[in-house]
Amino acid sequence: MLTFSLVAAACGSEEGATDNSASSGENANADGDDATDAEATTESDDEQVLRLAFAADMGPPDPDTNYQLQGNQVTTALYEGLLDYAPDSSSEIIGLLAESWEVSEDQLTYTFTLREGLTFSDGSPLDSEALLAGFERRSAEEVGSPSGYMLLPVEGYETPDPTTFVIQLAYPESAFLTYLASPFSPKAINPAVLAEYPDDAAIEFLLTNSAGSGPYVIDEFTLGQQYVLAKNENYWGSEPFFDEVEIRIIPDVSTQLLQLEGGDLDMVTGLPPATIAAFENNGDFQIVTFPVLQKAWVHVNLFRSPTDDLAVREALRAAIDKDTLTDQIWGEYATTSTQMYPVENLPAGLGSDVWEFDPTLAGAFTDLEPIELAYSANRSADQQVVETLQVQLESAGFSVELVPTQDADVFAWIENPASAPHLYYEVSYPDSSHPDTWSRLFWYNDIASGFGGFLNYLVAGSPESDALLDAGLAGTDPDAVSEAYGASGDLIFDQVGYITIADPLDVFVARADLTGWAHWLPTPLTVQLKTLAAE
Repeated sequence: MLTFSLVAAACGSEEGATDNSASSGENANADGDDATDAEATTESDDEQVLRLAFAADMGPPDPDTNYQLQGNQVTTALYEGLLDYAPDSSSEIIGLLAESWEVSEDQLTYTFTLREGLTFSDGSPLDSEALLAGFERRSAEEVGSPSGYMLLPVEGYETPDPTTFVIQLAYPESAFLTYLASPFSPKAINPAVLAEYPDDAAIEFLLTNSAGSGPYVIDEFTLGQQYVLAKNENYWGSEPFFDEVEIRIIPDVSTQLLQLEGGDLDMVTGLPPATIAAFENNGDFQIVTFPVLQKAWVHVNLFRSPTDDLAVREALRAAIDKDTLTDQIWGEYATTSTQMYPVENLPAGLGSDVWEFDPTLAGAFTDLEPIELAYSANRSADQQVVETLQVQLESAGFSVELVPTQDADVFAWIENPASAPHLYYEVSYPDSSHPDTWSRLFWYNDIASGFGGFLNYLVAGSPESDALLDAGLAGTDPDAVSEAYGASGDLIFDQVGYITIADPLDVFVARADLTGWAHWLPTPLTVQLKTLAAE
């Protein structure tokens, strides 16, 4: 298991200031009267307000329609599912609404025992029948949930008593438990709200309102401007320290930093690594890192000359010194990638993506047309990475042209990869810790089938690797499942359909007196709001 570390800004090392260190799963619900610092409140001595910023609008906070990274911080504070991930892990599953669970030997029956005393934010009881309403909404045609695939194997549900919830599958699916722990898992939604708006399954209402069981409720939701979350007075768990969470939409990183340094924000995340380093010796701030399921990598175009030639693709990969690149870009805030999958998806050694750095292979291809290396024009941190990649590739003898690209444009490449750039750099993340939610998204080759490949922009993969993914998903023996996914990753490595670079950590820069740090999910930009407190 990977554990997170808190780096005291005054020391600039992980062994630094013990007075600010965070423990795994810590739930620090300090008494509000203890917070004497003027920055600990923006309203009065009685009300504690946490102020955050998003770089982009998150969209509606409906847990069945929101499929954006920015929205995780809000939706997981408003809604809860059966399972969660341990605060200091990218893979260990723990109970949330479920106190315990059992899986039948044939992996077709999942029986969950709910906690006693669960309630929705209006105080009404959250029992198995109420939970069923949220699961059924996820599969409703009028909702059209982008994460509805998680319930495709479900044959039916049973609610034999108020605290027992049974899910019956039509066929085994090795990823199923991780679906239920995912940030995009089916959530408990108050059935009274769904009954009040039956015509559209409450879609319109949940655009700007909440109906969950989480530690917070929506107090104000203005798309594109600001969201305000208020403490759920009927929360079944430990009472959060902060009465309100204010989230502002601030696209410009410089503005976010100015507001953080001026005391108008309490934390920021998603910063370029060089910016993070500037806070390492500032005692007013702390740097907090968590393991996270994200990977910096390069999509490779197999359908456009000259990268349609395997020898060219191998030479390009060999010209990348990813140890040096990782150190230059991320420093201590990332590790060099060694697998085709995110950390902890597979046992070490499976799905390996390790090659010998040998720039001399490029010598046979110095007369090629320029290699187009595309990257997101919306993420400033990506530009630094591709510029460093450009230097390495050109040092080996390739000519490289950088192509800033709008995020929405990359989806058109699937239809005609021969007209797309040769390479595309991005930092990606999956829906859960299971290897299928990574590989099926990015290199499932039979995109037309509708069973995967939704983010396979340059159409990597093959029927052989698809068959291995299908076998892994249907498998019931854990070792055989891992072997299947590892073998699929090996085929992608041999094909050079992707080139992995680094496994970045999730990094938060925050004022020094924030405590109670825990990662709500193994996905980026998200901490557990209910455990955060101020000294």
